[in-house]
Amino acid sequence: MQKIIVAGAGHGGLTAAAKLAAAGFEVTVIEKSKRELLGHDWEDRFDFSLLSEIISTKVEDFSPESWRYRGDCAFLSPAKRKKIDIFYDESNRQKVMWRRPLINMLLDNAIKSGVNLIFDKEIDGPVVENGKVKGVTAGGEVYAADLVIDSAGAFSSVKMNLPDSFGIEKEITRGDLFYGWRAYFNKTDDVSPKTPFEVYLYHEGEQGLSWCCTNESSVDILIGRIDKFGQEKIDEQMAIFRQDHPWIGDEILNGGQYGIIPVRKPLTLMAADGYAAIGDSAFMTMPMNGMGIDLSLKAGLILADEVIKNAGKEFTADVLWSYNRRYHIECGAFASKNDGLKNAILSIPSVGVDFLFENDVIQASDLAGAGGNMNFGALLGKFARGMKNPKYFFAIINGLIKGSGASKLYANPPEKYDFNKIKAWSDKIESKRVKII
Repeated sequence: MQKIIVAGAGHGGLTAAAKLAAAGFEVTVIEKSKRELLGHDWEDRFDFSLLSEIISTKVEDFSPESWRYRGDCAFLSPAKRKKIDIFYDESNRQKVMWRRPLINMLLDNAIKSGVNLIFDKEIDGPVVENGKVKGVTAGGEVYAADLVIDSAGAFSSVKMNLPDSFGIEKEITRGDLFYGWRAYFNKTDDVSPKTPFEVYLYHEGEQGLSWCCTNESSVDILIGRIDKFGQEKIDEQMAIFRQDHPWIGDEILNGGQYGIIPVRKPLTLMAADGYAAIGDSAFMTMPMNGMGIDLSLKAGLILADEVIKNAGKEFTADVLWSYNRRYHIECGAFASKNDGLKNAILSIPSVGVDFLFENDVIQASDLAGAGGNMNFGALLGKFARGMKNPKYFFAIINGLIKGSGASKLYANPPEKYDFNKIKAWSDKIESKRVKII
């Protein structure tokens, strides 16, 4: 029986683990945290039907306390002079679920499928022999495996300690990560804003975003920047929020936690001999908003499918490339599309973002549609409005064009594993990167 180690109890890793164990593999998940501490104490948006498929439970059977519908959304310019509203109807209204019930559903499904779970044990790094990953070490103990699935996050000790010869990108540049603090405060007045979910780009002129979401019984606050910050910044931002939202109370009901969220295009190469990255380890999120649960769940299913197809074979880079390739065609190409737009927005001053909002160069379709508003008519309209300030206009158009170009490349990876061809393909994608100033 082939052995598989999953490093970290991430959404994608647990999805793959359950499906592989059910197919007859010996699967062990090693997680650094205790089970009761897994999952941030906040909500996230994703496709509930996908979770339903994975855990074989109807959506209507999910605990009603675990999820809710999210309200309509508004994006505000830095100076707060322009607001872009996004309204939903019954067909597309988004659902959000608390992270801890979600992760526990995936853990229970893994246990039911025969996965061995080890908690409270931190992974030291990979075991590499003759250019192949042969397992991991955790707490000084060696865990041998035919395949290691890396679900240990952006700073995974497995990925960061792989040999450079594997060609898997390790460098994390400024703007690749979003440092966020999130808390749910009590609500002191019975208010219901028209657009309860307000997103502030370049909040108070700083690179990042914040939001204020007024729910029925609480107010969800996120403060996020591309650089680390501390309590002084939180106190400053909360004072500003309370000026505009006097119904925000002082009691924290949930959250009050920091989180590190990848907000960049996915790794181009995420497989090597005996190794496959998934989830945050492979930067599987939407760059504009950091949403990645859907992408991780889909990646878990794709990876499990490809491993099952090749059961009994050695899990070489050649074999695992099918997972790498499928993910980019089915998910990575779309997910990478707004990486250029996100970096372009973060590379101009807040007054430039105000100009782009106020002259309809940045529109709802760009913010909610993954930077996909690239047809001729849309670009022509942007050109006419944006030429009032060519510097900022061309910065954003450059971001949209580069994002679109990167997306097309992600959709056409080499058919077979060829290190030199993959490097050339990756270099082309990297040439589309918009660097944050």
